[in-house]
Amino acid sequence: MRQMVDELVEKPKEPETDDRLELHSMTKKERKEYKKKKFKETTEGMTPAEKRRYTFYYHKEKIIVATISIICLVILAVTLYKNTRPTCISYVVINCVDQFEFNADAIDEYAKSIGKFDGYQIHGDTNVYAKEDEYNASYEANPNSQKYISFQTLADSHYYDIVFSDMEGALYCAGMDIFYPIDKYLDQEHYDKIKDRIVVLNNMDGQPAQLAIDVSDLEFIKSLNVGYNDVYIGFAGDQESNHVAVNDFIDYLFP
Repeated sequence: MRQMVDELVEKPKEPETDDRLELHSMTKKERKEYKKKKFKETTEGMTPAEKRRYTFYYHKEKIIVATISIICLVILAVTLYKNTRPTCISYVVINCVDQFEFNADAIDEYAKSIGKFDGYQIHGDTNVYAKEDEYNASYEANPNSQKYISFQTLADSHYYDIVFSDMEGALYCAGMDIFYPIDKYLDQEHYDKIKDRIVVLNNMDGQPAQLAIDVSDLEFIKSLNVGYNDVYIGFAGDQESNHVAVNDFIDYLFP
């Protein structure tokens, strides 16, 4: 690599100036043959290193553009491929104490254990902070507070499968109808697995509803290292894919 950089920087022997009028009058095929001939004449007697340096120096723009284009195409192809893969889980951690300490590897291990890691996407967000009292204060001051609207928009679009939260975040999600009522959301088999852990919170209308599940004592939840001891989960997406992801997660937590 160092040698290639040196060859690009070090200016080689100057080529002879082409007759532009003569080139202009040629066909595309003739110009190609002419340039090939001139290259052979110019580099005659050069060592292999000098020829390489000559080629790099006088064609470096084309080489750089071609290289960047290839890299961009590869990145685009990989991105498009990944975006067409099914999603194993899409989760959000509300009020995470330290994003850098959150153990995302535990989510990867979960995906591997259920056979949905290779060829699947995992979406995770630990940069959401939401508290009911703060939201009310912020809303009165600025009804377009982006801090809360962005999260609400994603939740309303069924982007998240699982929401991890402390009690403050759970109260906010309940009060904004982000959480779907668990007794209506889950089928009987999965409801029976978590019915003893259900937390009743008030919804947007101020009515009590089964909106969260206490998972604080589970080893998997502790391994996530969200930064608080009391951890609750709720469900914010109501598409078929959301239900599949939620059922997979409950089966994993409560086999």
